[in-house]
Amino acid sequence: MDSKSLQLHTSQRQRPLSGANLLAWAAGVALCLTSLAAIAAEQGDAIKLLPRDVKLEYRGGLSQRILVERMHDESAVEDLTAQALGSPDWKLESSDEQVFRIEGDRLLPVRPGEAQLHLTSPLGRDQINVSVDPNGTAPEWQFGRHVLPVLSRAGCNMGACHGALAGKGGFKLSLRGYYPAGDFRAITQDARGRRIELASPKESLLLTKPSGTVPHKGGLRLPADSADYRLLTEWIRAGARGPTDGDAELLNIVVTPAIASLRPNSTQQLLVTAHYSDGGSDDVTRWAKFSSSNESVAGVSEQGVVTVEGFGEGAIVVWFSSQIVMARIVSPYDRPLDDRVWQEMPAANLVDRCVNDKLKQLRIEPSPRCSDETFVRRVYLDVTGRLPEPTAVTQFVADASVDKRSRLIDTLLSQDAYVDYWTHRWSDLLLVNGRRLRPAALNAYYGWIRSHVERNTPWDQFVREVVTAKGSSTVNGATNFYALHQDPESMSENVCQAFLGLSIGCAKCHNHPL
Repeated sequence: MDSKSLQLHTSQRQRPLSGANLLAWAAGVALCLTSLAAIAAEQGDAIKLLPRDVKLEYRGGLSQRILVERMHDESAVEDLTAQALGSPDWKLESSDEQVFRIEGDRLLPVRPGEAQLHLTSPLGRDQINVSVDPNGTAPEWQFGRHVLPVLSRAGCNMGACHGALAGKGGFKLSLRGYYPAGDFRAITQDARGRRIELASPKESLLLTKPSGTVPHKGGLRLPADSADYRLLTEWIRAGARGPTDGDAELLNIVVTPAIASLRPNSTQQLLVTAHYSDGGSDDVTRWAKFSSSNESVAGVSEQGVVTVEGFGEGAIVVWFSSQIVMARIVSPYDRPLDDRVWQEMPAANLVDRCVNDKLKQLRIEPSPRCSDETFVRRVYLDVTGRLPEPTAVTQFVADASVDKRSRLIDTLLSQDAYVDYWTHRWSDLLLVNGRRLRPAALNAYYGWIRSHVERNTPWDQFVREVVTAKGSSTVNGATNFYALHQDPESMSENVCQAFLGLSIGCAKCHNHPL
């Protein structure tokens, strides 16, 4: 049952409740809430606080947002945060307000220590651990960890602004902040150091331009009453410290929830946490950038609020600094499906099981099995690259055996036509070319590929042997992959294209997000 469906209906004409009626009313409410919790438990749903482990640093201004989610297995199915904050029946409590306190949906550090955040609701209870950095001091804002994300979020270093190849207005930053040392020099030393005023931080061009205090062609980017404006002000007032070798490095970012199964017109807040090499973590949601891979399924705001627009599945791409992660948004179709549909669609292998599981999740009825005529044509083309002979089609269609499709696949995989076709495909992918290789090396390269296809070498092992190949180009044919790529640039491009399906040619001019 949806928690929003819990409503207390009263008659149009209100009458005062007697003591007995009041007790009966309270008992009815308690029974209703108990039933609601029982229904949620039966469905395998649970009310959880996210993220599950919160680490706060004793630094002014930084906090951690939390979410209250109805979860089914590992998937969020409803964002209940607003309800938890707005209903008197829901309580969020700190076990020790001397360690951290709660302000709305944010946890703020008070002093070093450990405590718990408790949730009490009609749908259940939950708690998470909250720890505050035991160092107990307020570290300075770091250039790479805090200042650059503020500039990136404001769009200062994007390609259309100061991140352009030639910069803008005499001020150039690296695209998306990929070169912190150069950016620090541009901000603090270039233009005779006019962009930073240590004695009067608010008069720094770094603040007056984006805040609109002085004319700025880029418009308002950093309101003077914003938290990011205060962060830059404090960084300048503390001496505008630059990047050092001792600064913690960004290890990864995590988006919460990573998977959400939602209905159309529902919303879901995403949170982004950055983890660093010193063991610390920051809530960087306000500095992250969000985009949707499928706007017809789900859109996303600049603040990370997902709005489900229709049925299907899409991904929300989250970018922060040099890291990219995705949150998967699933919106199952609102249609009933008979279980017999899946009984009539057996899974013959791992791929079938994965496809069927996804179709079940989205409530999409699988396509019916193709006809024998269609199957025999498809399997010949996929395995051998050739069309079947008319007699082969006729014999296959006339065969009444239940396992005839499996037997045909095995037969084709044992033929030389399969080896020829897939050797050709791999030769094309690995750039086997007589104009760039000597005849002996060419024959060794082709022979190596063909022998591995013939032995049915697993593709992951095949690729591993190519990438780690050593020895003579005429003895170990795989080494010719290196002979065809004489520099790291072309090698990186072709490895990514051939084995990862990624094009990274744009990295020649830009900092690639990967």
